[in-house]
Amino acid sequence: MISWGAARTIAVAMAARTERRPVDDGFDYRLAARRALTPLCDFTGISLREPFEERRVLVSDRARWIDLNIENFGAVLEPILRQAAGSTGDLAWALGGVTLTAQVGVLLGFLSTRVLGQYDTGPLAARREDDEPGRVFFLDGNIASAAARLGVPPDGLRLWIVLHEMTHALQFEGAAWLGGYLGDLVQGMLGPLVERLGLRELLRRLADNLSSGGRPLELLMSRSQRAAFERVQAVMSLVEGYSDYVMHRVGREMVPHYEYISSAMARSREHRPPLESAIFRLTGLDLKMEQYRLGEQFAEVVASRVGMEGLGRVWERPENLPSLAEIHDPGLWLSRMESEREAG
Repeated sequence: MISWGAARTIAVAMAARTERRPVDDGFDYRLAARRALTPLCDFTGISLREPFEERRVLVSDRARWIDLNIENFGAVLEPILRQAAGSTGDLAWALGGVTLTAQVGVLLGFLSTRVLGQYDTGPLAARREDDEPGRVFFLDGNIASAAARLGVPPDGLRLWIVLHEMTHALQFEGAAWLGGYLGDLVQGMLGPLVERLGLRELLRRLADNLSSGGRPLELLMSRSQRAAFERVQAVMSLVEGYSDYVMHRVGREMVPHYEYISSAMARSREHRPPLESAIFRLTGLDLKMEQYRLGEQFAEVVASRVGMEGLGRVWERPENLPSLAEIHDPGLWLSRMESEREAG
């Protein structure tokens, strides 16, 4: 359905136009990642399931990041598209493939110019059979460009990004079930949508929604799919917000000029160029910006009342994850946890 080779060609061509090569000024990402773990583990109370190996830290260019995410996109999308194939004519299938190939290529090409680092959980739809820990990617060329654009010290921003991604490593490796749980939610949300509408109708509505500036996913969902979408939002709000909460506490002691860098990053999130804002809105990625704020507020309220050990209960099992309503009102989650403790 999607020509992943063609999508990669489009993405890499877009990415190469403005790519800045990494600056070889002696910064050691592997050493920084290892050093970040001790204060992060001490503050959160989370430990890695096995010793951290520095070979898992990869300083990447945009093309390598695109390859990683094509693999991940394919693992999520291909089963859904195969499911839709039976109800779609050959011509619609071919035209739909051209459309999706171009869309995926353009989206990945655009995102590769903006991403600074990524903890790779692996494809969410495909559980790691060998329980292999994830890799941590740093796009140093993008980081150097961002530092120049924001007017912040390059090594300070590098440490800031290292801290952020290693917090994600603790989350996903401390809660080994988290990646698979998210994958199940995504498949449960998207699979029935394609099956109910068929690919031709899905593409038509998607195009209409994109041209009108609507949110493509939400506008097409049934009530049950919307509920699954809200669960995904709640989990991602927690993941992103918890990371920011931890960073702000640990980073002040670890990263020079931490407050200045954090303020510059926050301004960058809030004041994007018009074209970039449009792309983020059309793809739904602007939701992630709200997730940082709401998730951090949840973590701050819970930690202030029951400490980091109490907040850490969110990673014990899927049932302890907050709902979207509880993200908005942390008191609901605290009451539920207290009721379960008393009942147990």
